[in-house]
Amino acid sequence: MEMKTYRCSLQVRGYELDGFGHVNHANYLNYLEHARWDALAQEGITLPLLEKLQRWPVIAKLEIKYVKPAFMGETLDITTRCVEHSEAGMVFEQRIERAGTLIAEARIHGVSVNEKGRPARHPEEMHKLWKQA
Repeated sequence: MEMKTYRCSLQVRGYELDGFGHVNHANYLNYLEHARWDALAQEGITLPLLEKLQRWPVIAKLEIKYVKPAFMGETLDITTRCVEHSEAGMVFEQRIERAGTLIAEARIHGVSVNEKGRPARHPEEMHKLWKQA
């Protein structure tokens, strides 16, 4: 089953640039994080809800491929898809594009943890997401 694709956009800000005038590589991690939280929010899964359920998504592994630079003022479009999931784990694939041109792509392995920081079953609200087409 094909998983749902979530989309969000953001504009590159001047303080995200490095000495060469393009986005510093570390800022792409912030963009990806923003897009994952946005995807959850689109489904009504917010930090207050996760706190109430005592489950939090954390990153266990991240692979990123940088393809082209991005520059101040450009609008970047980010797509997010959950491509694998288990009782506590999930894998997201994300793409950052500028006007249809690939800038970076990433594969993120995450896990839900409880209040003790231990892996724990996803809340039912998140399991519903995995079942959507």
